[in-house]
Amino acid sequence: MSVLALDEDFHVHSAFSDDAVSTVADNVRAARERGLRTLCVADHVRGDTAWVPRLAAAVAACRDQPGPRVLAGVEAKILDTAGRLDLPPDLDGIDLVLIADHQFPADDGPAHPDRVRAALDAGELTAAEAIERLCEATGNALRATGRGRVLAHLFSLLPKLGLDEAMVPGPLLGRLAEQTARAGAMVEVNEKWACPSPRTVAAMLRAGVPVVAGSDSHHCRDVGVYRSVRLTAGRLRRDGLTAGGPSEDTGGPA
Repeated sequence: MSVLALDEDFHVHSAFSDDAVSTVADNVRAARERGLRTLCVADHVRGDTAWVPRLAAAVAACRDQPGPRVLAGVEAKILDTAGRLDLPPDLDGIDLVLIADHQFPADDGPAHPDRVRAALDAGELTAAEAIERLCEATGNALRATGRGRVLAHLFSLLPKLGLDEAMVPGPLLGRLAEQTARAGAMVEVNEKWACPSPRTVAAMLRAGVPVVAGSDSHHCRDVGVYRSVRLTAGRLRRDGLTAGGPSEDTGGPA
């Protein structure tokens, strides 16, 4: 089974994202200082984003430097139940696409969580229906691009809807795990949103899905710094679902 290694960070934002401040070089420097083996700089994109070639070039300039293996990524939200992603057409030089549930992927496009929560409160939508649609959209999104894929902060949307990850039925979770495995995708354990839960991660591991750590940092000081991810790694280790090793005790400060 895959190891949740804490000397890697697969989800780091740079100043190409409008809500982050550190340059690609800043993030690589921080990863080198913390002894990380792998760093993926992944910035938020939309369909009309034009700077992806500049991000790819900035990452390419760091690939041959001493230190971590440096990857270029983009983070795109799931748009609808069909699994369309908010991606620009030019992804040359991009290694990984991070698939994110930023808004609720409804049949007619992304819906703000407040709108969906209101529908749940009004009885227009049941919790089971919302969860099933989110899982369906996520599974469909795995087919949206032939590049390397990572499910980023899986189920982070559910608390915004007033729902809990524990409400995802086991068979539905197992089906999503199998879809993820068949797609050859990875699942990120996200520091910022403290998700997915150990239960979800365990289901992914049992299906043979590689599981990686991501800080979701927006400043280089947070690159490779894990607290909630460490707790998940410890729980998995106690449950015998991930191999122990030095990589689980290194990386950022506790």
